[in-house]
Amino acid sequence: MCVFKFVVGMLTGSKGLIADSLHSVADAISSIFVLIALTVSDKPKDKHRPFGYGKVEYISTIFASLFIFVCAVTVLIDALESIKSGVNRVPDNGAIFATLLSLAFSWLMYSSNTCAGTQLNSPAMLADAAESKADSLTSVAVLVGLIGTKLGFASADNVSAIVVAAFIFHIGTEMFLSGVHGLIDVSMDSASLEQVRRICLGVKGVEGVKGIKSRQMGQKNHLNIDIEILQSVTVFEAHEIANRLKTAVKNNLEGVDEIFVRTIPIQKLSFFKKANN
Repeated sequence: MCVFKFVVGMLTGSKGLIADSLHSVADAISSIFVLIALTVSDKPKDKHRPFGYGKVEYISTIFASLFIFVCAVTVLIDALESIKSGVNRVPDNGAIFATLLSLAFSWLMYSSNTCAGTQLNSPAMLADAAESKADSLTSVAVLVGLIGTKLGFASADNVSAIVVAAFIFHIGTEMFLSGVHGLIDVSMDSASLEQVRRICLGVKGVEGVKGIKSRQMGQKNHLNIDIEILQSVTVFEAHEIANRLKTAVKNNLEGVDEIFVRTIPIQKLSFFKKANN
């Protein structure tokens, strides 16, 4: 699709469509990174990577965002030079047809990748879906610019190219920040953490939840949970409580991989803490 739009853009003289084709190139590169990341992140854990390869997805997201930034700058410079030179060519009708075709294809890719990324809880696939969404939005901007040139606004196509550059830069920024957040162990959302807390309190033997820490590892999440148990509980019983808690959380919350439980013994007088949590 990116080659198709570039060729049509060159033949019809549409700066906006050429800019959109460069955006599609970035989209294609992003998809390649996603495929590589998903392949690597699915590798089983080993002694050198005891927590798995999930963070590879974040690295791929950052690399993809850098390519997108380059595309944004390239498009912006070209559009500004065209406006400065004062040379404005009215694109042929074929550019409008190509843009409509691109819009339909991009929206289809966005819908399918969003569905798959949400089901798999894959940061890389969701980033690719966001890129496809941006691709469809830039196609809309290009279409408006092409229609504008037909109505007599000579610079409309160049302006649409600048809008495309802004879209590309915005989505690149979002992808970059998403990758960085993943690498610095961003936490699960507050609603999910509250769900974990309630699940823990429903486990027999858990008198309270002292703290919950989480970090995303690609498609999976790791949890560190501090629970309160009665001081009279034996070591064996504490181990059984921890195992029941892990099973309960994994059975009721998708996307959880490793769970580390620390037990904190409390006096009998603290028995009513559970009701207050």
